Amino acid sequence: MTSILIRAIILYFLLVVTMRAMGKRQLGQFQPYEFVMVMLIANLVATPMSDVSTPLLHGVLPVAALYIVHALITLLSLRSDRLRALISGKPSVIISRGVIQQKELKRLCLTVSDLMEGLRMAGILDPAEAGTAVMEANGTITAFPDSRRRPPTAEEMNLAPGYEGMPMILIMDGRVQIHNLTTAQLEEKWLDRTLADRGTDRKNVFLCSIDTQGRMTLQDREGNIMQFQAIAAGEVKW
Repeated sequence: MTSILIRAIILYFLLVVTMRAMGKRQLGQFQPYEFVMVMLIANLVATPMSDVSTPLLHGVLPVAALYIVHALITLLSLRSDRLRALISGKPSVIISRGVIQQKELKRLCLTVSDLMEGLRMAGILDPAEAGTAVMEANGTITAFPDSRRRPPTAEEMNLAPGYEGMPMILIMDGRVQIHNLTTAQLEEKWLDRTLADRGTDRKNVFLCSIDTQGRMTLQDREGNIMQFQAIAAGEVKW
């Protein structure tokens, strides 16, 4: 029993390291060759994990070999557009200028129900509102509303909203996020002083964030939300 437990832990960490080495994209969007690789890896580690009579290397070595193959395919795909198209496929336009491309749907073995599902995932309920939709190489559908139906942009309305970047989470569940605080070029003393001015402290804060306009949003453990200008927009450093 102990041997099985140890082997399972070793193989588990081996798979975690392998998936991390393959890159973050593999965690959410598989290309065809990546999907096949994951299926093979799952089968390869299953036997040595549960069967003590099978040498552990019979699971480790094949996984290492598949990782090398994956690295080679990825490298070649980066160097050759033709090879990348052959291995991963090409995106296909399935709605163009608001018109559903029936021939393309048949070629892709895609039903209208599949198309509708993809449009809903893109936030489009009525297919008449879709201007363009693309079946990506990984099988997902990317859709865009018709330009006449989308909301106007700030540029089209002659507005200058200013710089918008990623907000910094400064406190999560009472714990100060030192890395984010340092990235924002702020100090813990400043944070504690700002919280004290609002009648609270870090332990009572469930979530605290500050955006690129200098606005801070606090949510305490009771669910109360407070938003205020913590620093001037011109003093934002990230």
